[in-house]
Amino acid sequence: MFGTIGHARLTPGSEAKMTTLMDDWNRTIRPTIPGRVVQLTGTVKDRPGETVFIALIQDEATYRALANDPDQDAWYRRFMDVVDGDVTWEDVEMELSLLD
Repeated sequence: MFGTIGHARLTPGSEAKMTTLMDDWNRTIRPTIPGRVVQLTGTVKDRPGETVFIALIQDEATYRALANDPDQDAWYRRFMDVVDGDVTWEDVEMELSLLD
């Protein structure tokens, strides 16, 4: 799988808006992406207020196509409205193993 790991600080009080943005993404953009999508969101233990996003898609070509999608770009611009400062991104290639 190919995707990204992002670190961001949300603006104070924007958690509900972020939830709405993610719901919107899942409803409108996710259905356009072929294959499996893995999304993880959490907080950094030793840095309160810092959120970590992990998004993985079936392969790099699909990831790059999503990055060039105008709807994804419009969603990303709304996302940046709830972020305080810059977001750091790392593109990654990973294997997904679900173990019981």
